[in-house]
Amino acid sequence: MSEAAAASDAADEDEHRAGWFELFFDLVFVVTVSVLAHGLHGDPTAKDFLTFLVLFFPAWWAWANLMVTVNVFGSGSGRIRTVLLAAMPALGLMAAASPEGLGDRAWAYALGAAWIRLLFFGIWFARAREPGSSLPYWRPVLYCLVPALLWAVSAAVPNPWRFVLWGVAVAMEVVLLVVQSGMTVGFYDRMTVEHLVERIGLFVVIVLGESVFTTVSALAEHFTGPSAAAALFGFLVAAELALIFFTWGTGNAARGLTRAKSGHATRAIRDTVMYLPFVLVSGITVIAAALGTAVAEPDHHLPPGARWALCGGVLAFYTANAAISLRYGDHLGTVLRWYVPCLVLTPGLLLPATLSLPAWGAVGCAAGLVLLLAKLSKLSRGRDHDRTPIA
Repeated sequence: MSEAAAASDAADEDEHRAGWFELFFDLVFVVTVSVLAHGLHGDPTAKDFLTFLVLFFPAWWAWANLMVTVNVFGSGSGRIRTVLLAAMPALGLMAAASPEGLGDRAWAYALGAAWIRLLFFGIWFARAREPGSSLPYWRPVLYCLVPALLWAVSAAVPNPWRFVLWGVAVAMEVVLLVVQSGMTVGFYDRMTVEHLVERIGLFVVIVLGESVFTTVSALAEHFTGPSAAAALFGFLVAAELALIFFTWGTGNAARGLTRAKSGHATRAIRDTVMYLPFVLVSGITVIAAALGTAVAEPDHHLPPGARWALCGGVLAFYTANAAISLRYGDHLGTVLRWYVPCLVLTPGLLLPATLSLPAWGAVGCAAGLVLLLAKLSKLSRGRDHDRTPIA
């Protein structure tokens, strides 16, 4: 590649940043995350956690697919802006239906999911029809149109068969992306790394914002000294998670995605853009719910559901970060230096603290644990800058 071509590519990479219309679109997800997280406040049961995951994944998957679509085609065209605008009511419908998303409003949730997938189909089918396009017609049909029809049909099907159709629709999309990841090198070459990192980072900001909002709202309703202590420690937890993600996570992602793109490591791109961030943001969301519960009832022990949300959220956050780091080529030893302490201290220190300390003290312990893990991560990365090959 000539120096002029390289400079042109670099310029394009810098210019493809998140536009204001994309940020406006993300406002819908502020509502979506907030509504879904509300069901985890107090003492959530295993059913509540499962409901959250079942309803959150299709919404996340829709957002991730829209993000990639905009990344490939750009946000400046009228077609893409129209799709983003048309997708907002669909996501809003899914969010509004979420409180009874597995009950009386499941039909509405399904129609919202179908609506979004039809929008995907329109964009990608038009791409397949362009002269010289390497995208086969069957790809958008199987990945977008068939799942959209399954979601739409499920709206008229009674439980539990409705959820069987949901599972088939989601499985088609996930499995097709797994099977075909090695066949779409040209597609991944069109991606802009800077935009991907920025968009995922902004989504994480939204989810972290839910932590801050929940903490402050609970403090406004329970304005006492213990609640203030729990809110302060809860803010520290959110701030430390943000520090970890934005200080090391985004920089590592930019380097890792650049190397993966240049090395045609399509599976690494797929995993770290589509799959693993879902685990990360789910972890942050359940932590936010536990923090709100702690601020509301700071003098009592955290109820079992909030206890598992706090500990499980920390484990999910660091597990996702560990997997992402490995996919980007970090040495296993480098990752284990901070991930093993997380695996040991979360059940060995944080869980006993939630059993023996009042809620504000348990959150304080969580803040100390997250701070310790951040220091260990910093020391580990400082000791080893080498990378292993990305596959």
